[in-house]
Amino acid sequence: MKNKTGYKLLTKTTLIYLIFTLTAFLASTVFLIREADEYINIELERRFQYSEKRVSRSIERAENERFVRDAEIIELSSKPENLFAVTYSDTLITDSESANLEPFRKKTYIVSYDNRNYRVSIVKSISDFYRLRDDIFEALVPAFFILAFGIVFFNYFMSGFLFKPFNKILHHMRAYKVGEKNLDQVNTTTTEFIRMQNLFYSMIQRIDEDYDNLKQYTENMAHEIQTPLTVIRNKLENLITDEQLMQKNGKEIKIIFDETNHLSKLGQTLNLITRIENREFKDTKEIHTKAVIEKHLEAIQESIQLRNLQVETSLSEMHKLYLDPVLLDIILKNLIRNAIQYTKNTGPLKIQSEQDKLCISNYGEPLPFEEDKLFVRFQRNKNSQKSLGLGLSIVKKICDLNNLVLHYTYSDNFHIFTIENMPADIK
Repeated sequence: MKNKTGYKLLTKTTLIYLIFTLTAFLASTVFLIREADEYINIELERRFQYSEKRVSRSIERAENERFVRDAEIIELSSKPENLFAVTYSDTLITDSESANLEPFRKKTYIVSYDNRNYRVSIVKSISDFYRLRDDIFEALVPAFFILAFGIVFFNYFMSGFLFKPFNKILHHMRAYKVGEKNLDQVNTTTTEFIRMQNLFYSMIQRIDEDYDNLKQYTENMAHEIQTPLTVIRNKLENLITDEQLMQKNGKEIKIIFDETNHLSKLGQTLNLITRIENREFKDTKEIHTKAVIEKHLEAIQESIQLRNLQVETSLSEMHKLYLDPVLLDIILKNLIRNAIQYTKNTGPLKIQSEQDKLCISNYGEPLPFEEDKLFVRFQRNKNSQKSLGLGLSIVKKICDLNNLVLHYTYSDNFHIFTIENMPADIK
């Protein structure tokens, strides 16, 4: 399963808070602007009513309209169709004090007195009201950004404190190895983290129990099966010494003998894979590989001579790997044994190392199957019943668990296996 790119819980929470805060501010802004407009209308209407009373008194006293401030009174020559029509409009008028165009609201209505009709237009400045409304809106915008910044900063600051136990529990999960008994308890008072930690410890307890049972079963089976296999192998060795029988059934006896040896090694190998996958090899150290490789070549010198193989080596004193020495021995044994088994005498077996790379290559025909199946357990050659076994699968598993990169390439009739240290930025 491919890992999807995820986001931290705190990041999602912060984003939700910001979206909620923005929505709340927008709703609040709309509400406050509406309230401000309603207040402006009520306050203006109150001022209009005050001026209307003065206009009425002026008309009753037959005073000239110039004596009524902010009002224009015009006597109509004919009776208007709608005596009760009232209209409002906004307009720009030059302010007498500032000499600037300022917004005004104009109210126009009809007044009837003593069989005479008058059209009255009253104007009131609304610039102060609009400034108030704009100030409210302008104050909300920076307030939102200040609050948003505060939320982000506070969540970022608190994440190191609140999520510290959570990150420790995750670290324990990543670092856990099957069979590890002494696990540190993370101190936390957060209910969810306590439940998570308890669930983790309960889970690893079940894993340990299942692993111990499986390990014991595998070891018992591997041990118990050796007894009948040893008996079979001894009987076969007795049969092999019988020349008459070997002449008649030598091929069949040899096949049985080889398969018995293969079965004997299979149980041990499967047990080894289980131990490797559960990281039981913990004696990790820095190893310079030149001396180790030379030791392995010396141990198999007889097999190399029997196969009449040519071995070319170019080993660097600087090359080193960081892993358990037992695992390094397993890697070298499997890769060199694989190279010897499948090489042809027409080409050399090459072992080369540089500062950051180890290459083991052998001469041979191209693979009869896809390269991505090379490290699959018991991958078979479609042109042969012979299986590649578990050797390369074990090497791949060891590399994956120890931050090593194993590559396979086929070039110029050579099968090349390369081991490199994984770059630090992707470990």
